[in-house]
Amino acid sequence: MTPSPKPNPKHIVQGEPLPPLKKGVPRLYSYRFCPFAHRARLVLAAKNVDYELVNISLTKKPEWYFSKNPFGTTPCFEHDEKIVRDSTLVCEYVNDAYPDHGNLWPSDPYRKAQDKMLLDYFGSKISPPFFKATYHPPESPTEDYLAIYQKELYVLEDELKKRGTAFFFGNRPGLVDYIMWPWFERWTVFGEEFKRDNYPTLMGYCARMKEDPAVIEASTPDEIYQDQFKRLLEKNPQDDY
Repeated sequence: MTPSPKPNPKHIVQGEPLPPLKKGVPRLYSYRFCPFAHRARLVLAAKNVDYELVNISLTKKPEWYFSKNPFGTTPCFEHDEKIVRDSTLVCEYVNDAYPDHGNLWPSDPYRKAQDKMLLDYFGSKISPPFFKATYHPPESPTEDYLAIYQKELYVLEDELKKRGTAFFFGNRPGLVDYIMWPWFERWTVFGEEFKRDNYPTLMGYCARMKEDPAVIEASTPDEIYQDQFKRLLEKNPQDDY
Protein backbone atom coordinates (compact mmCIF):
# COMPACT_ATOMS: atom_id res chain seq x y z
CA MET A 1 0.00 0.00 0.00
CA THR A 2 1.31 3.46 -0.92
CA PRO A 3 1.78 5.55 2.25
CA SER A 4 -0.12 8.81 2.62
CA PRO A 5 0.09 11.76 5.04
CA LYS A 6 -1.63 11.25 8.40
CA PRO A 7 -4.76 13.45 8.67
CA ASN A 8 -4.26 16.58 10.76
CA PRO A 9 -7.13 17.35 13.14
CA LYS A 10 -8.18 20.93 13.84
CA HIS A 11 -6.03 22.70 16.45
CA ILE A 12 -7.65 23.04 19.87
CA VAL A 13 -7.75 26.61 21.21
CA GLN A 14 -8.53 28.43 24.46
CA GLY A 15 -11.90 27.57 25.93
CA GLU A 16 -12.18 24.21 24.19
CA PRO A 17 -12.26 21.07 26.36
CA LEU A 18 -9.68 18.34 26.78
CA PRO A 19 -10.64 15.42 24.52
CA PRO A 20 -11.29 12.28 26.61
CA LEU A 21 -8.35 9.91 26.74
CA LYS A 22 -8.71 6.42 25.33
CA LYS A 23 -7.25 3.80 27.67
CA GLY A 24 -4.28 2.05 26.16
CA VAL A 25 -4.03 4.46 23.21
CA PRO A 26 -0.94 6.72 23.24
CA ARG A 27 -1.54 10.38 22.45
CA LEU A 28 0.75 13.01 20.95
CA TYR A 29 0.05 16.68 21.59
CA SER A 30 1.43 18.46 18.56
CA TYR A 31 1.40 21.66 16.54
CA ARG A 32 1.42 21.05 12.82
CA PHE A 33 4.07 23.65 11.99
CA CYS A 34 6.38 23.02 14.94
CA PRO A 35 9.53 21.24 13.69
CA PHE A 36 10.08 19.79 17.17
CA ALA A 37 6.63 18.18 17.21
CA HIS A 38 7.31 17.03 13.64
CA ARG A 39 10.22 14.99 15.00
CA ALA A 40 7.90 13.03 17.27
CA ARG A 41 5.39 12.36 14.48
CA LEU A 42 8.21 11.02 12.31
CA VAL A 43 9.46 8.60 14.95
CA LEU A 44 5.96 7.39 15.82
CA ALA A 45 5.38 6.71 12.13
CA ALA A 46 8.75 4.98 11.74
CA LYS A 47 7.98 2.75 14.74
CA ASN A 48 4.52 2.02 13.31
CA VAL A 49 2.82 3.09 16.55
CA ASP A 50 -0.95 3.47 16.47
CA TYR A 51 -1.52 6.75 18.31
CA GLU A 52 -3.98 9.62 18.63
CA LEU A 53 -2.84 12.99 17.28
CA VAL A 54 -4.16 16.04 19.17
CA ASN A 55 -3.16 19.40 17.71
CA ILE A 56 -2.70 22.35 20.08
CA SER A 57 -2.78 25.99 19.01
CA LEU A 58 0.41 27.65 20.25
CA THR A 59 -1.01 31.16 19.91
CA LYS A 60 -4.28 30.39 21.75
CA LYS A 61 -3.31 27.49 24.00
CA PRO A 62 -6.16 25.71 25.77
CA GLU A 63 -5.99 26.25 29.53
CA TRP A 64 -5.90 22.54 30.38
CA TYR A 65 -2.76 21.95 28.30
CA PHE A 66 -0.50 23.39 31.01
CA SER A 67 -1.53 20.49 33.26
CA LYS A 68 0.01 18.19 30.65
CA ASN A 69 3.04 20.34 29.92
CA PRO A 70 3.71 23.32 32.22
CA PHE A 71 5.97 24.85 29.54
CA GLY A 72 3.08 24.92 27.06
CA THR A 73 5.31 23.65 24.25
CA THR A 74 4.94 20.81 21.77
CA PRO A 75 5.45 17.92 21.50
CA CYS A 76 4.11 16.18 24.57
CA PHE A 77 3.51 12.41 24.61
CA GLU A 78 0.99 10.78 26.94
CA HIS A 79 0.29 7.09 27.46
CA ASP A 80 -1.72 5.70 30.36
CA GLU A 81 -0.82 8.55 32.76
CA LYS A 82 2.83 8.60 31.69
CA ILE A 83 3.82 11.96 30.17
CA VAL A 84 7.05 12.76 28.32
CA ARG A 85 7.85 16.22 26.93
CA ASP A 86 10.77 17.67 24.90
CA SER A 87 11.15 16.49 21.32
CA THR A 88 14.39 14.53 21.67
CA LEU A 89 13.20 12.84 24.87
CA VAL A 90 9.89 11.91 23.25
CA CYS A 91 11.73 10.42 20.26
CA GLU A 92 14.09 8.42 22.48
CA TYR A 93 11.22 7.28 24.71
CA VAL A 94 9.16 6.05 21.75
CA ASN A 95 12.19 4.22 20.34
CA ASP A 96 12.79 2.48 23.68
CA ALA A 97 9.13 1.88 24.57
CA TYR A 98 8.39 0.02 21.34
CA PRO A 99 11.43 -2.25 20.91
CA ASP A 100 9.62 -4.74 18.68
CA HIS A 101 9.24 -2.13 15.96
CA GLY A 102 12.96 -1.77 15.18
CA ASN A 103 15.75 0.15 16.89
CA LEU A 104 16.49 3.60 15.47
CA TRP A 105 19.77 4.06 17.35
CA PRO A 106 22.98 2.26 16.25
CA SER A 107 23.73 -0.83 18.34
CA ASP A 108 27.42 0.06 18.40
CA PRO A 109 28.11 2.47 21.34
CA TYR A 110 30.60 4.60 19.41
CA ARG A 111 28.32 4.97 16.38
CA LYS A 112 25.51 5.95 18.73
CA ALA A 113 27.79 8.54 20.32
CA GLN A 114 28.68 9.87 16.86
CA ASP A 115 24.98 10.31 16.02
CA LYS A 116 24.35 12.09 19.32
CA MET A 117 27.34 14.38 18.78
CA LEU A 118 26.06 15.24 15.31
CA LEU A 119 22.63 16.04 16.76
CA ASP A 120 24.25 18.20 19.42
CA TYR A 121 26.08 20.15 16.70
CA PHE A 122 22.88 20.41 14.69
CA GLY A 123 20.95 21.79 17.65
CA SER A 124 23.59 24.34 18.63
CA LYS A 125 25.00 25.49 15.28
CA ILE A 126 22.66 24.61 12.41
CA SER A 127 19.05 25.02 13.53
CA PRO A 128 19.50 28.43 15.30
CA PRO A 129 20.41 30.40 12.13
CA PHE A 130 17.57 28.62 10.32
CA PHE A 131 15.09 29.97 12.86
CA LYS A 132 16.60 33.45 12.71
CA ALA A 133 16.39 33.46 8.92
CA THR A 134 12.78 32.24 8.82
CA TYR A 135 10.66 32.16 11.96
CA HIS A 136 12.11 35.26 13.63
CA PRO A 137 13.84 37.46 11.06
CA PRO A 138 15.16 40.64 12.74
CA GLU A 139 13.74 44.02 11.81
CA SER A 140 17.22 45.33 10.95
CA PRO A 141 19.48 42.31 10.47
CA THR A 142 23.11 42.78 11.39
CA GLU A 143 24.02 39.31 10.15
CA ASP A 144 23.02 37.30 7.11
CA TYR A 145 21.50 34.32 8.93
CA LEU A 146 20.72 32.47 5.70
CA ALA A 147 24.40 32.68 4.74
CA ILE A 148 25.39 31.40 8.19
CA TYR A 149 22.91 28.54 7.87
CA GLN A 150 24.18 27.61 4.40
CA LYS A 151 27.78 27.62 5.64
CA GLU A 152 26.90 25.26 8.50
CA LEU A 153 25.13 22.91 6.08
CA TYR A 154 28.53 21.99 4.63
CA VAL A 155 29.19 20.18 7.93
CA LEU A 156 26.27 17.86 7.15
CA GLU A 157 27.27 17.58 3.48
CA ASP A 158 30.79 16.50 4.45
CA GLU A 159 29.60 14.20 7.24
CA LEU A 160 27.27 12.26 4.96
CA LYS A 161 30.02 11.96 2.34
CA LYS A 162 32.37 10.63 5.00
CA ARG A 163 29.84 8.09 6.20
CA GLY A 164 29.27 6.89 2.64
CA THR A 165 25.72 5.74 3.38
CA ALA A 166 22.31 6.56 1.93
CA PHE A 167 21.19 8.06 5.25
CA PHE A 168 23.06 9.34 8.29
CA PHE A 169 21.91 6.24 10.19
CA GLY A 170 23.00 3.85 7.45
CA ASN A 171 21.02 2.08 4.73
CA ARG A 172 17.74 3.28 6.28
CA PRO A 173 16.77 6.37 8.30
CA GLY A 174 17.26 6.34 12.08
CA LEU A 175 16.72 8.74 14.95
CA VAL A 176 19.57 10.96 13.74
CA ASP A 177 17.74 11.40 10.42
CA TYR A 178 14.24 11.87 11.81
CA ILE A 179 15.39 14.40 14.41
CA MET A 180 17.03 16.57 11.73
CA TRP A 181 14.55 16.04 8.88
CA PRO A 182 11.94 18.70 9.82
CA TRP A 183 14.45 21.42 8.95
CA PHE A 184 15.12 19.85 5.54
CA GLU A 185 11.41 19.60 4.77
CA ARG A 186 11.10 23.33 5.48
CA TRP A 187 13.70 24.25 2.85
CA THR A 188 10.73 25.04 0.62
CA VAL A 189 10.29 28.41 2.38
CA PHE A 190 13.64 29.70 1.08
CA GLY A 191 13.82 31.59 -2.18
CA GLU A 192 16.44 31.58 -4.91
CA GLU A 193 19.10 32.89 -2.51
CA PHE A 194 19.28 29.40 -1.01
CA LYS A 195 21.78 27.56 -3.22
CA ARG A 196 20.58 23.95 -3.05
CA ASP A 197 22.97 22.84 -5.80
CA ASN A 198 25.90 23.55 -3.47
CA TYR A 199 24.92 20.41 -1.54
CA PRO A 200 24.68 17.53 -4.04
CA THR A 201 25.06 14.85 -1.37
CA LEU A 202 22.32 16.38 0.78
CA MET A 203 20.07 16.84 -2.25
CA GLY A 204 20.31 13.12 -2.99
CA TYR A 205 19.66 12.44 0.67
CA CYS A 206 16.53 14.61 0.63
CA ALA A 207 15.20 12.79 -2.43
CA ARG A 208 15.61 9.44 -0.65
CA MET A 209 14.09 10.73 2.60
CA LYS A 210 11.00 11.98 0.74
CA GLU A 211 10.34 8.39 -0.34
CA ASP A 212 10.46 7.06 3.24
CA PRO A 213 6.99 5.97 4.47
CA ALA A 214 7.42 7.73 7.85
CA VAL A 215 8.42 10.99 6.16
CA ILE A 216 5.40 10.76 3.87
CA GLU A 217 3.03 10.05 6.77
CA ALA A 218 4.28 13.05 8.78
CA SER A 219 4.63 15.45 5.84
CA THR A 220 3.00 18.81 5.12
CA PRO A 221 2.62 20.05 1.51
CA ASP A 222 5.12 22.68 0.36
CA GLU A 223 2.44 25.22 -0.49
CA ILE A 224 1.08 25.11 3.07
CA TYR A 225 4.55 25.73 4.53
CA GLN A 226 5.07 28.61 2.12
CA ASP A 227 1.76 30.24 3.01
CA GLN A 228 2.30 29.76 6.76
CA PHE A 229 5.78 31.31 6.68
CA LYS A 230 4.43 34.25 4.66
CA ARG A 231 1.75 34.69 7.33
CA LEU A 232 4.36 34.52 10.09
CA LEU A 233 6.28 37.38 8.49
CA GLU A 234 3.01 39.33 8.36
CA LYS A 235 2.32 38.38 12.01
CA ASN A 236 -0.89 36.70 10.92
CA PRO A 237 -0.32 32.94 11.37
CA GLN A 238 -3.05 30.43 10.63
CA ASP A 239 -3.26 27.10 12.41
CA ASP A 240 -5.58 25.14 10.16
CA TYR A 241 -5.67 24.62 6.39
